[in-house]
Amino acid sequence: MSQRADGPPLPEHPELRDIATAMEGAGISGEILDANWRIVFISSEEARIVGVAPAQVERFYGKSHITRHFEDADVWGITDESSRIWWHRNVPIMRHYLEPGDGVFEEVFGPLAKPAASITPVDPPRAWSSSYEFPPELGLRQSVLGNVTFVDVRINGDNGHFLGVLRLSRTSIPESLLARLGRGDRGLFERMDKVREPGRRAAAILFADLEASYALSRRLSSRGYFDLISGLTDLIDSAVVAESGIVGKHAGDGGSALFLVSDFDGSESSATRAAIMAAQAIRDGATNLGPDDLDVTVNVGLHWGATLTVGQVATSGRLEVTALGDQMNEGARIEAAAKAGAILASKDLIERLDPDDASATGVDPERVAYTPLGELEGASDKAIRDAGAIPVTAI
Repeated sequence: MSQRADGPPLPEHPELRDIATAMEGAGISGEILDANWRIVFISSEEARIVGVAPAQVERFYGKSHITRHFEDADVWGITDESSRIWWHRNVPIMRHYLEPGDGVFEEVFGPLAKPAASITPVDPPRAWSSSYEFPPELGLRQSVLGNVTFVDVRINGDNGHFLGVLRLSRTSIPESLLARLGRGDRGLFERMDKVREPGRRAAAILFADLEASYALSRRLSSRGYFDLISGLTDLIDSAVVAESGIVGKHAGDGGSALFLVSDFDGSESSATRAAIMAAQAIRDGATNLGPDDLDVTVNVGLHWGATLTVGQVATSGRLEVTALGDQMNEGARIEAAAKAGAILASKDLIERLDPDDASATGVDPERVAYTPLGELEGASDKAIRDAGAIPVTAI
């Protein structure tokens, strides 16, 4: 196999390798089987769908779909009914090329070699289709993917000899819905995918909230208030994405975000700069929200999370990144203490700026004066209780 550092190994056969390279270039989900119906390629996209790192798929190579089903059911398992349908559709075609007594017959059909030998071969079509349904025990994959449909295309070489099968797949998600999902920012989705597994991660924390939301909701019609919150949500998300952050939870009239150090080549200063730049964009953009005769202000709190546990929360109803840790609670309290469209930032965050990043944000860490949050006018009892001793400054 020809190995790429971050992708799946490519087939040795030059014609199959050309097909695999084209699949990777187009980002298509699928596989390639050789003339003996053994897997010689799994695309990066298919690997990600089933939750396997593309560079790790070689462990499935050399197996047929039948032996893979038995040996790797935790990854590739399908329902019994899907297995029966697949068998009746595919095995007669496979038998056209594989005869009992062949050196690979037992290897390809594994424990089902005996029933496979009794199947009458058929002339192979140029292409055929089949589908998989994932069993309930696969949880999220079953609920998200539902049925997966395959188109299998017979591959013949330039000399007409059978080389294998190209299998292309698509989920049951309608193309129209995929097109709508495609409007999202790919970079954001890739950053979210990096934290699929929960782990200890450092990050700059951002909380933003609409000031006087109750009064605004009373002044506006229900539709007008909906449009205001929709615009605020878009403002927060756009500012965060523009600075390579990860959008967090939205709760009514506010939102949160993380700027992971790992997304900034390990630079705490760069992550801090990005959080400040996003906060400034949110604060400044708030003046354009709502009707012209309405004053809209958004308060922002910034804090540093050195020991956050960050990971995906993926259920049948949502996919989001969440962070847990004391600093998240403190960040929310810092935001709650901000007033009149202020950006309130903790000392722990500001002092991570290096001179160049500080200059870009307009913040001079050497000249900043801090006040313990608990001494700010109007700080709530909850804010004082949870974060009262944290030094903060308005930027």
